[in-house]
Amino acid sequence: MSKSKQLLITAVVVGLSAVLIIGLLPKGGYNSDVSRVGQGQPAVVLAFENYAPASMDTMALFDRVRRDHREQVLFLVADLGTPRGRTFAEQYRAFSGVVMTFGPDGTLLGHGLIESGESELRQRLSQELGL
Repeated sequence: MSKSKQLLITAVVVGLSAVLIIGLLPKGGYNSDVSRVGQGQPAVVLAFENYAPASMDTMALFDRVRRDHREQVLFLVADLGTPRGRTFAEQYRAFSGVVMTFGPDGTLLGHGLIESGESELRQRLSQELGL
């Protein structure tokens, strides 16, 4: 195989990888200021590690559900790669991919993995937050 063909294949692979990675990034970003929990608005917090498949899968669910509820609920990320995020996760016994729901006063209403997809996340928001 010629050198120019190898370079072309490498460029295509790198380009496709970049598109895939960009596609997995959260749309519009997520606030990681978990001190906002309990400040008068219901919150949903994802314990997140950027290299963990459970976190990435749940982030994709967050993206779809947040569109419908962003005015009523704070969608936050407890970034386990930061001291604040780790402390928050330890306080609530959370690990990568765990979703926690909180009432407006900061009361923990629910805690667990989302195992069956978007409908499960929507059902939890309905049950725990009345959405």
